[in-house]
Amino acid sequence: MNIEPTAIEDTLIQAYLEAIDFTDTGDTDQPTPGTALYHLFLRECVIDCLSFYSRIGCYLDGENEVARAGHDFWLTRNGHGAGFWDGDWPTYGDMFTKIAQGYGEVDSHYEGQ
Repeated sequence: MNIEPTAIEDTLIQAYLEAIDFTDTGDTDQPTPGTALYHLFLRECVIDCLSFYSRIGCYLDGENEVARAGHDFWLTRNGHGAGFWDGDWPTYGDMFTKIAQGYGEVDSHYEGQ
C-alpha cells in the first residue's frame, strides 16, 4: 500500500525538509546544501510530518501557515533557536511546541554517510 500525501501535506513535508537542509548543511563538517537524505531517514521524516500534521492541521489556516508549521516542526523538535515557541504562533505556539517536542530530537542522515 502506498500513501500519497495531499498537496497541503506535501507543503508541510517540503518545508520540513528545507529546514533540515538549512540547519544541517553548508557549515564545516556538514554535507553540502542539497545533499540527498538517506532514504530511510527521508521515510521517517515523511511519517513524522504526516503524523504531526494529523494532530495540528485543523488549527492551520492556509498554505503559508502550513509551510511555516513544517519548518518550525523541525526547529522545535530539535531545540534550534527558533520554532513554535518564539512568538510567531501566539494562539497555538505552546500547544504546537509540546506536540513537536513529543516527537523527540532527531539527527539528519545523508546518503553515503
